[in-house]
Amino acid sequence: MNPALARHLQTLGLERAPFPPTPDAAAWFQTTRLEAERVEAAHCLRTRAGFVLLTGEIGTGKSTFLRRLLFSLDGEGVVTSMVFNTFLQGPDLLAAVLRDFGLEARGAPAADIETLNRFLVQQWRAQVTCVLMIDDAQNLTLESLELLRLLTNLETGQEKLLQIVLAGQPELRANLEQPGIRQLTSRICKHVQLDVLAADEVRRYVHYRLQAAGNPSPGIRLRADAAQALHRASGGNPRRIHQIMDRCLYGLYALPAQARVIDPALVRTAAAEAGARPLPRRTRRARLPLATAASLAGAVVATLLVLALRGADSRAEDAPPALDAIPVVAAASAGRDDADWNACLRGLGGADVQVRAVTDAWLARLPTREGLCLRRHAEGWQAAWRSGLRAEDFLAAQNQRARLQAIQALLHSEGLYDGALDGLYGPRMRSAIARFQQRSGLPSSGAPDPATLFLFDTLLAARAAASPLSPETQHHGNG
Repeated sequence: MNPALARHLQTLGLERAPFPPTPDAAAWFQTTRLEAERVEAAHCLRTRAGFVLLTGEIGTGKSTFLRRLLFSLDGEGVVTSMVFNTFLQGPDLLAAVLRDFGLEARGAPAADIETLNRFLVQQWRAQVTCVLMIDDAQNLTLESLELLRLLTNLETGQEKLLQIVLAGQPELRANLEQPGIRQLTSRICKHVQLDVLAADEVRRYVHYRLQAAGNPSPGIRLRADAAQALHRASGGNPRRIHQIMDRCLYGLYALPAQARVIDPALVRTAAAEAGARPLPRRTRRARLPLATAASLAGAVVATLLVLALRGADSRAEDAPPALDAIPVVAAASAGRDDADWNACLRGLGGADVQVRAVTDAWLARLPTREGLCLRRHAEGWQAAWRSGLRAEDFLAAQNQRARLQAIQALLHSEGLYDGALDGLYGPRMRSAIARFQQRSGLPSSGAPDPATLFLFDTLLAARAAASPLSPETQHHGNG
Protein backbone atom coordinates (compact mmCIF):
# COMPACT_ATOMS: atom_id res chain seq x y z
CA MET A 1 0.00 0.00 0.00
CA ASN A 2 1.39 3.40 -0.96
CA PRO A 3 2.12 5.80 1.95
CA ALA A 4 -0.41 8.45 0.86
CA LEU A 5 -3.24 5.90 0.83
CA ALA A 6 -2.10 4.45 4.15
CA ARG A 7 -2.23 7.90 5.81
CA HIS A 8 -5.64 8.55 4.26
CA LEU A 9 -7.06 5.30 5.67
CA GLN A 10 -5.40 5.79 9.05
CA THR A 11 -7.12 9.16 9.41
CA LEU A 12 -10.48 7.46 8.88
CA GLY A 13 -9.67 4.48 11.12
CA LEU A 14 -9.69 2.01 8.23
CA GLU A 15 -7.30 -0.84 7.47
CA ARG A 16 -7.84 -1.07 3.70
CA ALA A 17 -9.58 0.90 0.96
CA PRO A 18 -13.33 0.19 1.20
CA PHE A 19 -14.15 1.57 -2.25
CA PRO A 20 -11.16 0.89 -4.51
CA PRO A 21 -11.17 1.71 -8.24
CA THR A 22 -10.07 -1.84 -9.13
CA PRO A 23 -11.90 -5.21 -8.88
CA ASP A 24 -11.85 -6.45 -5.27
CA ALA A 25 -12.85 -10.09 -5.07
CA ALA A 26 -11.50 -10.35 -1.52
CA ALA A 27 -14.45 -8.26 -0.26
CA TRP A 28 -17.19 -10.00 -2.21
CA PHE A 29 -20.70 -8.67 -1.58
CA GLN A 30 -22.68 -11.87 -1.78
CA THR A 31 -26.35 -11.67 -2.63
CA THR A 32 -28.38 -14.86 -2.86
CA ARG A 33 -28.86 -14.49 -6.63
CA LEU A 34 -25.22 -13.64 -7.32
CA GLU A 35 -23.89 -16.54 -5.28
CA ALA A 36 -26.31 -18.92 -7.03
CA GLU A 37 -25.05 -17.69 -10.41
CA ARG A 38 -21.43 -18.25 -9.34
CA VAL A 39 -22.16 -21.76 -8.08
CA GLU A 40 -23.94 -22.70 -11.32
CA ALA A 41 -21.13 -21.26 -13.48
CA ALA A 42 -18.50 -23.15 -11.47
CA HIS A 43 -20.53 -26.36 -11.84
CA CYS A 44 -20.65 -25.94 -15.62
CA LEU A 45 -16.88 -25.58 -15.74
CA ARG A 46 -16.17 -28.50 -13.38
CA THR A 47 -18.43 -30.82 -15.40
CA ARG A 48 -16.85 -29.59 -18.67
CA ALA A 49 -20.19 -28.58 -20.15
CA GLY A 50 -18.85 -25.93 -22.54
CA PHE A 51 -19.18 -22.16 -22.71
CA VAL A 52 -20.15 -19.80 -19.89
CA LEU A 53 -21.22 -16.30 -20.93
CA LEU A 54 -21.03 -13.36 -18.50
CA THR A 55 -22.50 -10.00 -19.50
CA GLY A 56 -23.17 -6.75 -17.69
CA GLU A 57 -22.96 -3.01 -18.09
CA ILE A 58 -19.71 -1.18 -17.35
CA GLY A 59 -19.06 -1.14 -13.61
CA THR A 60 -21.44 -3.93 -12.59
CA GLY A 61 -18.63 -6.23 -11.42
CA LYS A 62 -17.75 -8.57 -14.30
CA SER A 63 -14.03 -8.65 -13.53
CA THR A 64 -14.76 -9.15 -9.82
CA PHE A 65 -17.13 -12.01 -10.66
CA LEU A 66 -14.43 -13.64 -12.81
CA ARG A 67 -11.88 -13.42 -10.00
CA ARG A 68 -14.36 -14.82 -7.50
CA LEU A 69 -15.16 -17.65 -9.90
CA LEU A 70 -11.44 -18.31 -10.27
CA PHE A 71 -11.00 -18.42 -6.47
CA SER A 72 -13.83 -20.96 -6.16
CA LEU A 73 -12.09 -23.27 -8.66
CA ASP A 74 -8.64 -22.96 -7.10
CA GLY A 75 -7.25 -26.21 -5.75
CA GLU A 76 -9.85 -28.37 -7.49
CA GLY A 77 -7.71 -29.74 -10.30
CA VAL A 78 -8.25 -26.71 -12.54
CA VAL A 79 -5.64 -24.84 -14.57
CA THR A 80 -6.67 -21.44 -15.93
CA SER A 81 -5.61 -19.04 -18.65
CA MET A 82 -6.88 -15.47 -18.28
CA VAL A 83 -6.82 -13.04 -21.21
CA PHE A 84 -7.52 -9.37 -20.47
CA ASN A 85 -6.05 -7.79 -23.60
CA THR A 86 -8.76 -8.41 -26.20
CA PHE A 87 -7.15 -5.97 -28.60
CA LEU A 88 -5.09 -9.04 -29.48
CA GLN A 89 -6.98 -10.78 -32.26
CA GLY A 90 -6.74 -14.01 -34.25
CA PRO A 91 -3.27 -15.63 -34.11
CA ASP A 92 -2.03 -13.10 -31.52
CA LEU A 93 -4.93 -14.01 -29.23
CA LEU A 94 -4.15 -17.72 -29.65
CA ALA A 95 -0.49 -17.06 -28.82
CA ALA A 96 -1.52 -15.19 -25.65
CA VAL A 97 -3.65 -18.17 -24.57
CA LEU A 98 -0.74 -20.56 -25.05
CA ARG A 99 1.69 -18.34 -23.12
CA ASP A 100 -0.73 -18.07 -20.20
CA PHE A 101 -0.95 -21.87 -20.09
CA GLY A 102 2.88 -21.91 -19.98
CA LEU A 103 3.26 -23.10 -23.57
CA GLU A 104 5.51 -21.80 -26.33
CA ALA A 105 3.70 -20.16 -29.24
CA ARG A 106 5.18 -20.43 -32.73
CA GLY A 107 2.96 -17.77 -34.33
CA ALA A 108 1.44 -20.22 -36.84
CA PRO A 109 -2.22 -20.94 -35.98
CA ALA A 110 -2.20 -24.57 -37.16
CA ALA A 111 0.94 -25.38 -35.17
CA ASP A 112 -0.25 -23.49 -32.10
CA ILE A 113 -3.61 -25.27 -32.09
CA GLU A 114 -1.78 -28.61 -32.31
CA THR A 115 0.44 -27.58 -29.37
CA LEU A 116 -2.61 -26.57 -27.34
CA ASN A 117 -4.43 -29.80 -28.20
CA ARG A 118 -1.53 -31.97 -26.98
CA PHE A 119 -1.43 -29.98 -23.74
CA LEU A 120 -5.18 -30.30 -23.21
CA VAL A 121 -5.10 -34.07 -23.80
CA GLN A 122 -2.28 -34.43 -21.25
CA GLN A 123 -4.25 -32.44 -18.68
CA TRP A 124 -7.41 -34.46 -19.39
CA ARG A 125 -5.54 -37.72 -18.78
CA ALA A 126 -4.32 -36.27 -15.48
CA GLN A 127 -7.98 -35.36 -14.66
CA VAL A 128 -7.18 -31.63 -14.75
CA THR A 129 -9.80 -29.24 -16.16
CA CYS A 130 -8.50 -26.42 -18.39
CA VAL A 131 -10.41 -23.14 -18.32
CA LEU A 132 -9.90 -20.10 -20.56
CA MET A 133 -11.34 -16.81 -19.25
CA ILE A 134 -11.56 -13.81 -21.59
CA ASP A 135 -12.57 -10.42 -20.20
CA ASP A 136 -13.85 -7.51 -22.34
CA ALA A 137 -14.82 -10.08 -24.96
CA GLN A 138 -17.09 -7.55 -26.71
CA ASN A 139 -13.90 -6.37 -28.45
CA LEU A 140 -13.32 -9.71 -30.17
CA THR A 141 -13.67 -9.73 -33.93
CA LEU A 142 -15.64 -12.33 -35.86
CA GLU A 143 -12.31 -13.96 -36.78
CA SER A 144 -11.38 -14.32 -33.10
CA LEU A 145 -14.81 -15.67 -32.17
CA GLU A 146 -14.47 -18.23 -34.95
CA LEU A 147 -11.08 -19.19 -33.52
CA LEU A 148 -12.71 -19.84 -30.14
CA ARG A 149 -15.29 -22.01 -31.87
CA LEU A 150 -12.47 -24.08 -33.35
CA LEU A 151 -10.94 -24.47 -29.90
CA THR A 152 -14.22 -25.91 -28.61
CA ASN A 153 -13.88 -28.66 -31.23
CA LEU A 154 -10.97 -30.01 -29.20
CA GLU A 155 -12.69 -32.85 -27.37
CA THR A 156 -12.43 -36.49 -26.40
CA GLY A 157 -15.28 -38.87 -25.73
CA GLN A 158 -18.18 -36.88 -24.33
CA GLU A 159 -16.15 -34.05 -22.78
CA LYS A 160 -14.76 -30.77 -24.06
CA LEU A 161 -11.04 -30.41 -23.45
CA LEU A 162 -11.22 -26.63 -22.99
CA GLN A 163 -13.86 -24.76 -21.01
CA ILE A 164 -14.30 -21.10 -22.00
CA VAL A 165 -15.74 -18.14 -20.08
CA LEU A 166 -16.53 -15.05 -22.17
CA ALA A 167 -17.17 -11.87 -20.20
CA GLY A 168 -18.17 -8.55 -21.73
CA GLN A 169 -20.60 -5.69 -22.02
CA PRO A 170 -24.15 -6.31 -23.32
CA GLU A 171 -23.08 -5.78 -26.93
CA LEU A 172 -21.16 -9.06 -26.64
CA ARG A 173 -24.51 -10.85 -26.69
CA ALA A 174 -25.43 -8.94 -29.85
CA ASN A 175 -22.09 -9.91 -31.43
CA LEU A 176 -22.83 -13.55 -30.74
CA GLU A 177 -26.07 -13.22 -32.71
CA GLN A 178 -24.13 -12.92 -35.96
CA PRO A 179 -25.15 -15.74 -38.32
CA GLY A 180 -21.53 -16.65 -39.01
CA ILE A 181 -20.89 -17.52 -35.36
CA ARG A 182 -24.16 -19.25 -34.42
CA GLN A 183 -22.37 -22.57 -33.86
CA LEU A 184 -20.42 -20.94 -31.05
CA THR A 185 -23.54 -19.39 -29.53
CA SER A 186 -25.30 -22.76 -29.53
CA ARG A 187 -22.61 -24.12 -27.20
CA ILE A 188 -23.28 -21.64 -24.39
CA CYS A 189 -24.48 -23.68 -21.42
CA LYS A 190 -24.85 -20.84 -18.89
CA HIS A 191 -25.47 -17.10 -19.29
CA VAL A 192 -24.85 -14.95 -16.21
CA GLN A 193 -26.29 -11.43 -16.49
CA LEU A 194 -25.02 -8.98 -13.87
CA ASP A 195 -27.41 -6.23 -12.85
CA VAL A 196 -27.18 -3.04 -10.84
CA LEU A 197 -27.94 -3.06 -7.11
CA ALA A 198 -31.51 -2.48 -5.99
CA ALA A 199 -32.29 0.45 -3.69
CA ASP A 200 -32.49 -1.77 -0.60
CA GLU A 201 -29.14 -3.40 -1.43
CA VAL A 202 -27.11 -0.19 -1.72
CA ARG A 203 -27.00 0.56 2.03
CA ARG A 204 -26.12 -3.05 2.87
CA TYR A 205 -23.41 -2.97 0.20
CA VAL A 206 -21.81 0.19 1.61
CA HIS A 207 -21.90 -1.07 5.19
CA TYR A 208 -20.45 -4.41 4.12
CA ARG A 209 -17.57 -2.71 2.28
CA LEU A 210 -16.84 -0.47 5.28
CA GLN A 211 -16.91 -3.41 7.67
CA ALA A 212 -14.57 -5.43 5.41
CA ALA A 213 -12.17 -2.45 5.49
CA GLY A 214 -12.00 -2.55 9.30
CA ASN A 215 -14.47 0.24 10.05
CA PRO A 216 -14.47 0.69 13.86
CA SER A 217 -17.59 1.11 15.98
CA PRO A 218 -19.44 3.42 15.65
CA GLY A 219 -17.18 4.49 12.78
CA ILE A 220 -18.43 5.70 9.40
CA ARG A 221 -22.18 5.37 8.91
CA LEU A 222 -24.50 5.91 5.94
CA ARG A 223 -27.95 7.22 6.81
CA ALA A 224 -30.98 5.50 5.26
CA ASP A 225 -32.00 8.64 3.36
CA ALA A 226 -28.40 9.06 2.19
CA ALA A 227 -28.50 5.49 0.86
CA GLN A 228 -31.56 6.43 -1.19
CA ALA A 229 -29.73 9.49 -2.53
CA LEU A 230 -26.73 7.28 -3.34
CA HIS A 231 -28.94 4.87 -5.27
CA ARG A 232 -30.47 7.70 -7.28
CA ALA A 233 -27.07 9.25 -8.04
CA SER A 234 -25.39 5.95 -8.96
CA GLY A 235 -28.28 4.02 -10.47
CA GLY A 236 -27.10 1.12 -8.32
CA ASN A 237 -23.94 0.74 -10.43
CA PRO A 238 -21.19 -0.55 -8.08
CA ARG A 239 -18.38 1.32 -9.83
CA ARG A 240 -20.29 4.59 -9.60
CA ILE A 241 -21.06 3.85 -5.93
CA HIS A 242 -17.33 3.47 -5.31
CA GLN A 243 -16.58 6.79 -7.01
CA ILE A 244 -19.19 8.66 -4.97
CA MET A 245 -18.41 6.98 -1.65
CA ASP A 246 -14.69 7.59 -2.07
CA ARG A 247 -15.43 11.31 -2.39
CA CYS A 248 -17.76 11.13 0.63
CA LEU A 249 -14.89 9.85 2.76
CA TYR A 250 -12.98 13.08 2.13
CA GLY A 251 -15.97 15.00 3.45
CA LEU A 252 -15.61 13.23 6.82
CA TYR A 253 -12.02 14.26 7.48
CA ALA A 254 -12.79 17.25 9.69
CA LEU A 255 -15.35 15.39 11.83
CA PRO A 256 -14.56 13.49 15.04
CA ALA A 257 -14.80 9.71 14.80
CA GLN A 258 -18.18 9.53 16.56
CA ALA A 259 -19.73 12.07 14.16
CA ARG A 260 -18.73 10.54 10.83
CA VAL A 261 -22.21 10.15 9.39
CA ILE A 262 -22.89 10.47 5.66
CA ASP A 263 -26.08 12.41 4.89
CA PRO A 264 -27.89 13.07 1.56
CA ALA A 265 -26.26 16.50 1.12
CA LEU A 266 -22.78 14.97 1.28
CA VAL A 267 -23.81 12.26 -1.21
CA ARG A 268 -25.13 14.83 -3.68
CA THR A 269 -21.98 16.94 -3.36
CA ALA A 270 -19.76 13.90 -3.83
CA ALA A 271 -21.78 12.74 -6.84
CA ALA A 272 -21.34 16.15 -8.47
CA GLU A 273 -17.57 15.99 -7.93
CA ALA A 274 -16.92 12.32 -8.74
CA GLY A 275 -16.28 11.09 -12.25
CA ALA A 276 -16.33 12.92 -15.56
CA ARG A 277 -18.78 15.77 -15.84
CA PRO A 278 -21.27 15.52 -18.73
CA LEU A 279 -20.68 17.63 -21.81
CA PRO A 280 -22.97 20.64 -22.16
CA ARG A 281 -26.03 19.77 -24.21
CA ARG A 282 -26.51 21.95 -27.26
CA THR A 283 -29.89 22.41 -28.87
CA ARG A 284 -31.28 24.52 -31.68
CA ARG A 285 -34.68 24.78 -30.08
CA ALA A 286 -35.75 28.09 -28.61
CA ARG A 287 -35.73 28.14 -24.83
CA LEU A 288 -39.12 28.31 -23.19
CA PRO A 289 -39.66 30.45 -20.11
CA LEU A 290 -39.02 28.37 -17.00
CA ALA A 291 -42.65 28.47 -15.83
CA THR A 292 -43.91 27.45 -19.28
CA ALA A 293 -41.39 24.61 -19.55
CA ALA A 294 -42.33 23.30 -16.10
CA SER A 295 -46.05 23.39 -16.86
CA LEU A 296 -45.49 21.68 -20.22
CA ALA A 297 -43.47 18.91 -18.58
CA GLY A 298 -46.19 18.44 -16.00
CA ALA A 299 -48.85 18.28 -18.72
CA VAL A 300 -46.91 15.62 -20.65
CA VAL A 301 -46.47 13.48 -17.55
CA ALA A 302 -50.13 13.88 -16.59
CA THR A 303 -51.20 12.88 -20.11
CA LEU A 304 -49.03 9.78 -20.04
CA LEU A 305 -50.25 8.79 -16.60
CA VAL A 306 -53.82 8.91 -17.95
CA LEU A 307 -52.77 6.86 -20.97
CA ALA A 308 -51.13 4.27 -18.73
CA LEU A 309 -54.41 3.64 -16.90
CA ARG A 310 -56.65 3.25 -19.94
CA GLY A 311 -56.10 -0.49 -20.04
CA ALA A 312 -55.90 -3.03 -22.81
CA ASP A 313 -58.38 -1.29 -25.12
CA SER A 314 -56.17 1.73 -25.58
CA ARG A 315 -53.12 -0.40 -26.30
CA ALA A 316 -54.59 -1.45 -29.63
CA GLU A 317 -55.27 2.19 -30.48
CA ASP A 318 -51.69 3.09 -29.58
CA ALA A 319 -50.15 0.38 -31.75
CA PRO A 320 -47.47 1.80 -34.06
CA PRO A 321 -48.46 2.31 -37.70
CA ALA A 322 -47.27 -0.03 -40.41
CA LEU A 323 -43.77 0.66 -41.68
CA ASP A 324 -45.05 1.77 -45.08
CA ALA A 325 -47.30 4.39 -43.45
CA ILE A 326 -44.51 6.17 -41.57
CA PRO A 327 -43.57 9.45 -43.24
CA VAL A 328 -39.93 10.03 -44.10
CA VAL A 329 -38.84 13.53 -43.04
CA ALA A 330 -35.24 14.69 -43.43
CA ALA A 331 -34.11 11.11 -43.98
CA ALA A 332 -31.66 9.63 -46.45
CA SER A 333 -33.51 6.82 -48.24
CA ALA A 334 -31.98 3.53 -49.29
CA GLY A 335 -31.48 4.70 -52.86
CA ARG A 336 -29.49 7.85 -52.11
CA ASP A 337 -25.73 8.05 -52.25
CA ASP A 338 -23.21 8.84 -49.53
CA ALA A 339 -23.37 12.56 -50.30
CA ASP A 340 -27.05 12.68 -49.34
CA TRP A 341 -26.36 10.66 -46.19
CA ASN A 342 -23.58 13.05 -45.19
CA ALA A 343 -25.80 16.05 -45.93
CA CYS A 344 -28.49 14.58 -43.69
CA LEU A 345 -25.93 14.08 -40.91
CA ARG A 346 -24.80 17.70 -41.23
CA GLY A 347 -28.42 18.73 -40.86
CA LEU A 348 -28.54 16.99 -37.50
CA GLY A 349 -25.61 19.02 -36.21
CA GLY A 350 -22.34 17.73 -34.82
CA ALA A 351 -23.28 17.41 -31.14
CA ASP A 352 -25.02 14.43 -29.50
CA VAL A 353 -25.51 12.55 -32.80
CA GLN A 354 -25.90 8.79 -32.54
CA VAL A 355 -25.18 6.45 -35.48
CA ARG A 356 -26.40 2.89 -35.03
CA ALA A 357 -27.27 -0.22 -37.03
CA VAL A 358 -31.01 -0.87 -36.61
CA THR A 359 -33.52 -3.50 -37.66
CA ASP A 360 -36.86 -3.43 -39.45
CA ALA A 361 -38.54 -4.25 -36.12
CA TRP A 362 -37.01 -1.12 -34.57
CA LEU A 363 -38.11 1.03 -37.50
CA ALA A 364 -41.63 -0.38 -37.30
CA ARG A 365 -41.99 0.91 -33.75
CA LEU A 366 -41.33 4.53 -34.78
CA PRO A 367 -44.44 6.68 -35.12
CA THR A 368 -42.39 9.10 -37.27
CA ARG A 369 -38.98 9.30 -38.88
CA GLU A 370 -38.68 13.03 -38.36
CA GLY A 371 -35.12 13.99 -37.50
CA LEU A 372 -33.82 10.57 -38.56
CA CYS A 373 -31.16 9.86 -41.19
CA LEU A 374 -31.54 6.41 -42.70
CA ARG A 375 -29.78 4.31 -45.32
CA ARG A 376 -29.42 0.67 -46.24
CA HIS A 377 -26.62 -1.12 -44.45
CA ALA A 378 -24.86 -4.42 -45.10
CA GLU A 379 -27.30 -6.47 -42.99
CA GLY A 380 -30.15 -4.04 -42.40
CA TRP A 381 -30.31 -0.31 -41.81
CA GLN A 382 -28.00 2.38 -40.55
CA ALA A 383 -29.69 5.23 -38.71
CA ALA A 384 -28.54 8.50 -37.18
CA TRP A 385 -30.33 10.92 -34.87
CA ARG A 386 -29.75 13.56 -32.23
CA SER A 387 -29.91 12.40 -28.65
CA GLY A 388 -32.88 13.57 -26.62
CA LEU A 389 -33.19 11.30 -23.63
CA ARG A 390 -29.82 10.18 -22.27
CA ALA A 391 -28.68 7.27 -20.15
CA GLU A 392 -27.65 9.81 -17.52
CA ASP A 393 -31.31 10.78 -17.14
CA PHE A 394 -31.94 7.35 -15.63
CA LEU A 395 -29.14 7.74 -13.12
CA ALA A 396 -29.51 11.41 -12.24
CA ALA A 397 -30.97 13.03 -9.16
CA GLN A 398 -34.64 13.44 -8.34
CA ASN A 399 -35.21 16.31 -10.81
CA GLN A 400 -35.36 13.65 -13.55
CA ARG A 401 -38.10 11.65 -11.84
CA ALA A 402 -40.88 13.07 -14.05
CA ARG A 403 -39.12 11.77 -17.15
CA LEU A 404 -38.81 8.28 -15.73
CA GLN A 405 -42.44 8.35 -14.59
CA ALA A 406 -43.44 9.14 -18.17
CA ILE A 407 -41.42 6.17 -19.47
CA GLN A 408 -42.90 3.91 -16.79
CA ALA A 409 -46.37 5.03 -17.92
CA LEU A 410 -45.44 4.24 -21.52
CA LEU A 411 -44.22 0.76 -20.55
CA HIS A 412 -47.34 0.24 -18.44
CA SER A 413 -49.59 1.13 -21.38
CA GLU A 414 -47.89 -1.61 -23.41
CA GLY A 415 -48.40 -4.18 -20.66
CA LEU A 416 -44.69 -4.39 -19.85
CA TYR A 417 -44.50 -2.66 -16.45
CA ASP A 418 -46.72 -3.38 -13.46
CA GLY A 419 -45.00 -1.45 -10.68
CA ALA A 420 -45.62 1.92 -9.10
CA LEU A 421 -45.03 4.96 -11.29
CA ASP A 422 -42.33 6.16 -8.91
CA GLY A 423 -39.74 7.44 -11.38
CA LEU A 424 -37.05 5.11 -10.01
CA TYR A 425 -34.80 3.01 -12.24
CA GLY A 426 -34.60 -0.32 -10.46
CA PRO A 427 -34.82 -4.04 -11.27
CA ARG A 428 -38.57 -3.90 -12.07
CA MET A 429 -38.14 -1.09 -14.59
CA ARG A 430 -35.01 -2.68 -16.03
CA SER A 431 -36.95 -5.89 -16.62
CA ALA A 432 -39.73 -3.94 -18.35
CA ILE A 433 -37.20 -2.16 -20.57
CA ALA A 434 -35.70 -5.54 -21.51
CA ARG A 435 -39.12 -6.76 -22.66
CA PHE A 436 -39.65 -3.50 -24.55
CA GLN A 437 -36.29 -4.00 -26.28
CA GLN A 438 -37.12 -7.58 -27.23
CA ARG A 439 -40.40 -6.38 -28.75
CA SER A 440 -38.54 -3.66 -30.65
CA GLY A 441 -35.83 -5.81 -32.21
CA LEU A 442 -33.08 -4.65 -29.83
CA PRO A 443 -30.72 -6.60 -27.55
CA SER A 444 -32.78 -7.17 -24.39
CA SER A 445 -30.22 -5.91 -21.87
CA GLY A 446 -32.63 -3.73 -19.89
CA ALA A 447 -30.08 -0.90 -20.10
CA PRO A 448 -31.04 2.49 -21.56
CA ASP A 449 -28.95 2.28 -24.75
CA PRO A 450 -29.19 5.01 -27.44
CA ALA A 451 -31.58 3.12 -29.75
CA THR A 452 -33.96 2.37 -26.87
CA LEU A 453 -33.83 5.98 -25.67
CA PHE A 454 -34.65 7.29 -29.16
CA LEU A 455 -37.72 5.04 -29.25
CA PHE A 456 -38.81 6.31 -25.84
CA ASP A 457 -38.23 9.93 -26.88
CA THR A 458 -40.18 9.55 -30.13
CA LEU A 459 -43.08 7.58 -28.64
CA LEU A 460 -43.47 9.99 -25.73
CA ALA A 461 -43.53 13.01 -28.03
CA ALA A 462 -46.04 11.37 -30.38
CA ARG A 463 -48.39 10.35 -27.56
CA ALA A 464 -48.26 13.76 -25.95
CA ALA A 465 -49.07 15.42 -29.30
CA ALA A 466 -51.88 12.98 -30.11
CA SER A 467 -53.59 13.17 -26.71
CA PRO A 468 -53.96 16.79 -25.59
CA LEU A 469 -55.46 17.22 -22.17
CA SER A 470 -59.23 17.58 -22.35
CA PRO A 471 -61.31 19.41 -19.71
CA GLU A 472 -62.35 16.00 -18.37
CA THR A 473 -58.75 14.97 -17.75
CA GLN A 474 -57.36 18.25 -16.46
CA HIS A 475 -56.82 18.73 -12.77
CA HIS A 476 -58.43 21.82 -11.26
CA GLY A 477 -57.26 21.43 -7.67
CA ASN A 478 -59.16 20.41 -4.53
CA GLY A 479 -59.18 16.75 -5.54
